[in-house]
Amino acid sequence: MYGRRPVLEMLKAGRRVERVMMAQGMAPSSVLGEIRKRAQEASVPVRMIPKEQIERLVRGANHQGVAAVAGKYRYTPLEELLSRAAPALLFLDGVTDPHNLGSLIRSADSAGFDGIVVPAHRSVGVTSSVRRVAAGAAEVVPVARVKNLSQAIEDSKRKGLWILGMDEKAEGDLWNSDLAVPPIGLVLGAEDRGISRLVRDHCDSTARIPHMGRIGSLNVAVAGAVAMFEVARRRALPANL
Repeated sequence: MYGRRPVLEMLKAGRRVERVMMAQGMAPSSVLGEIRKRAQEASVPVRMIPKEQIERLVRGANHQGVAAVAGKYRYTPLEELLSRAAPALLFLDGVTDPHNLGSLIRSADSAGFDGIVVPAHRSVGVTSSVRRVAAGAAEVVPVARVKNLSQAIEDSKRKGLWILGMDEKAEGDLWNSDLAVPPIGLVLGAEDRGISRLVRDHCDSTARIPHMGRIGSLNVAVAGAVAMFEVARRRALPANL
C-alpha cells in the first residue's frame, strides 16, 4: 500500500500493518504527522528510508513518499451488512477491473452506502491496486465476498432489501424508479456484458440511466457512482416528499 491518504486511512481503520516506510528528507506536514501518531499508537514501526527504495518497491508509482506493508484484506460477512438499519448495498456481478472496483468503493463511501458485495469467482477482489485506487475508502467501506451472488441477493431480499438492477436496456429509468431508496441493493454488471441473465432474474426490477449522448453507455464505475448518488439524494429528502 502506498500514498499518504491510503496509508493513513488504513491505520485509522485499525487494519493490520506490519511497518510504515517514509522517504527521508520530506518536509513536515499534518498528514505525515498523523501517520506517525497513528502508527505509534498501533505499535507499528516507522522506518525512514531513501526515496529510491520506496520507488523500487512500488515500481515508480506516485507514492507521495509513504508506503506500508499491510496485512491481508479482511472481508466482512454479508450477514453483518444486512444487520444494519435500512442498508444501501452495491452488488457487483463480474466486475474484473481493479480500477473500476476501487473507484466504486470510493464512490460508495461518498454516497453513504453501507457496503459492497462481490462474488468470489470471475470477479476482482480487494487487492492492493484496488485499495490504492480507492484512496483510503477500502479501509472504511466494508466488502463482502460471497460464493453465489444470486443466493446473496435472495438472502438480502429476505432481509427486506429491494433489488434494483442497472441495465441500459431496461424500459424504465432510474429517476422514476420507486425502488431507488433504502433498504436497497443496487446491482451492476460486468464491464463488457452487463448483468448476467441469472442475476437479472433475481432482481425485483431493472432501470437504466437516461443517456443523451451519441456514444456508448457509461463505464461501470461512472454508472455506479450516478446510481449511488441518486439513492443518496433520495435518502436525504424529507420523509413527506
